[in-house]
Amino acid sequence: MRRQRWTLLMLLLCSLTPVLPKAAMAEWPERAVKIVVTFPPGSANDAAARIFADALSKRWGKPVIVEDRTGAERTIGVGAFVSAQDDHTLLYTVIGSVTVAPLLIDKLPYDVDRDLLPIASTTSIVLTLTVSNGIGVGTIPELIEALKAQPGNYAWASAPTLPRYVFAGFLKRHSLSMNYVSYRDGAQPQADLGEGRIQVLVTSLTASQSPVQAGKARFLAVINPSRAALLPEVKTVRELGYPDLEIDGFAGIYGGRNMPEAVKARIAADVAAICADSEVRRKLEAGGHNVLAGTASELRAGIERQRSWLAGIRQLVDIRDAR
Repeated sequence: MRRQRWTLLMLLLCSLTPVLPKAAMAEWPERAVKIVVTFPPGSANDAAARIFADALSKRWGKPVIVEDRTGAERTIGVGAFVSAQDDHTLLYTVIGSVTVAPLLIDKLPYDVDRDLLPIASTTSIVLTLTVSNGIGVGTIPELIEALKAQPGNYAWASAPTLPRYVFAGFLKRHSLSMNYVSYRDGAQPQADLGEGRIQVLVTSLTASQSPVQAGKARFLAVINPSRAALLPEVKTVRELGYPDLEIDGFAGIYGGRNMPEAVKARIAADVAAICADSEVRRKLEAGGHNVLAGTASELRAGIERQRSWLAGIRQLVDIRDAR
């Protein structure tokens, strides 16, 4: 009898063994989770990261803390995340941190493919082509004609990297000449656009809407693949016949190379559920974002598309000094 009981006990333990790792994973997170954000406080992407952090905290029953680490083309924040080597530390950044940074910085202190593992897409910040009323144009063809009529007499500015590359490439393709103006203060380009000191601004909706609301500038187009919820009447550059002006700056959540697959899968499922929540979508869209599906496959596909796009744009412009 004793031998039979022992045999039954061993069989029971063996039957439970396969589910023990899954049960252990169900306990994640065991403590507070930190999200390293590569954008400054108050920026549109920082605001989006905080919306996701709040929603994830409610789902996980643990604090989710946002830590902004900015500078050096976002490599400072990425480096801090990689150095943590902690499965309770996540990274929130745009895919340019994977695609653009290795092209701008010769020796990164990390490997973007090994150390940044895509977990879930989040949003795509709405990017716009905006012109000062002083230039007197209301369409992209009119802008082209104005620039041809007065080559080198007008100035433009942009957000760094992708918006800068896409408009510099547009000028090259159409043999247009403008003066590029670089800013350190992210708020100054809006003011200068409104006062006519620059004529074109290519940046996020949130960083260009002030002069438009004041009646001093106008949106010519959205340069994302899809229209913006806040600007449903403004067409995309592709709809207007200028697909060469189109870019899409996905943001997403990444994990470290040692993060267990089960944990990544859980995070992805929770992010996807948050992206589908109507109240969360409303908040994100109000902040100038298009909401994505919240999947790893969407984030990986965005990275590959952007790498392909960069290969083409590098034949037109020097991405270390695009103008």
